[in-house]
Amino acid sequence: MTPETAPASRCLPPAMSLATGMPGWVWVASVGAIGRGRAAGDVRLPVRHDGVLRRVAAGQRVACFAPDALGGSCFLAVGHVLPGGMYVEHDAAGRAWACVPVAYLPSRPVPLAAVLDGALAAMGWGFSLPVGLTRLDGADLDAIAAALVAGAGDDPVMAFPPVRIASLEDAD
Repeated sequence: MTPETAPASRCLPPAMSLATGMPGWVWVASVGAIGRGRAAGDVRLPVRHDGVLRRVAAGQRVACFAPDALGGSCFLAVGHVLPGGMYVEHDAAGRAWACVPVAYLPSRPVPLAAVLDGALAAMGWGFSLPVGLTRLDGADLDAIAAALVAGAGDDPVMAFPPVRIASLEDAD
């Protein structure tokens, strides 16, 4: 399975709209971690950071942001949290991951500058975002979601190499 496809059981119902005006979440992680999460159809954090995942509810939106994306910081994906709650998975290296299921939409990478406005700039985007999940207001999340899904079928899909950068060690 490629990082661009989610398991059939995790498809987004057609009635769910991305433009809701409701607050949601931004998952800040490495390109590799986001790629693995998309492939598995979830958002994943090291199990010791599972507290924030307990606040994420079914139906909420999640946008994925990688500071280490090829060519600079990019938003890589967007989707809705599915029912089912948090679960724990172990990877091949034996690390434990706290996960919540997410239905990702087809999307294309969008550079940070393409959606950066005054509100995002004031939050310190690209400079001080913590690895993990960050709450984001509805209007900004609507703009990010619209940019990610616009023309998603027209552009080549970005590969998700398993990269590691110092600031994202735990997220890989």
